Amino acid sequence: MSLGKWVGVGAGWFLAGPIGAIIGYYISKSFFDGKNDQEKAYELSLLILSSLVIKSDGKIVNAELEYVKKFFVNTFGIQKANKYFDVFNKLNKQSLSSQLRPVCQQLNSYVNHAARLQIIHFLFGVSASDNEIHPSEVKLIKKIASYLNINQYDFESIQSMFLFEGDANSLEKWFAILELDKDATNDEIKKAHRKMVRKYHPDKLQGVSQDIKKLAEEKFLLVQKAYENISKSRV
Repeated sequence: MSLGKWVGVGAGWFLAGPIGAIIGYYISKSFFDGKNDQEKAYELSLLILSSLVIKSDGKIVNAELEYVKKFFVNTFGIQKANKYFDVFNKLNKQSLSSQLRPVCQQLNSYVNHAARLQIIHFLFGVSASDNEIHPSEVKLIKKIASYLNINQYDFESIQSMFLFEGDANSLEKWFAILELDKDATNDEIKKAHRKMVRKYHPDKLQGVSQDIKKLAEEKFLLVQKAYENISKSRV
């Protein structure tokens, strides 16, 4: 049976949409046991979307595969991560491009904006793990962001964290993270910082596990660091 025919197969599951259909092609119904199924759906969507990003430049780079595996081990522990790896390896052998928009639409229906921002952060981490952010990967991540209703400013803020990786002291990076121009006033900087704190605080995430919330602290700390470095430059 082709993968496309599985769309809607999970009608009795928590995941009756495309995520359930895709995953249902590979794993048993028992994976979703009614306990934290919404959180599992979010975590599985990371596998689906990262698989698409990894293949977007026409090649599968081992460093990117290892980044995803390391991410799952560090975030969820080896026992839980192992349950996902077999699925991830099979996803990488499939063409899932036709399911991109439906998957994103399903995510929009049950996770909030803060949780969707975390997906974009994760995908840029995957892209940058081989020390090259390929234009085709950026293009796809931008498309995913648009499907997840993430605006250009938020997209560029997250992207800046990875584009300036080699220059830790770049003011351009810190301003981009706060979605500001270099000529912003001190009041504008303070206002932007407060806005970003509200937007990226880990407690804002809904529909995700505590492990994902802990991971979100990375973005939050960079927002804090951006504000501190910009403030020091103004003294």
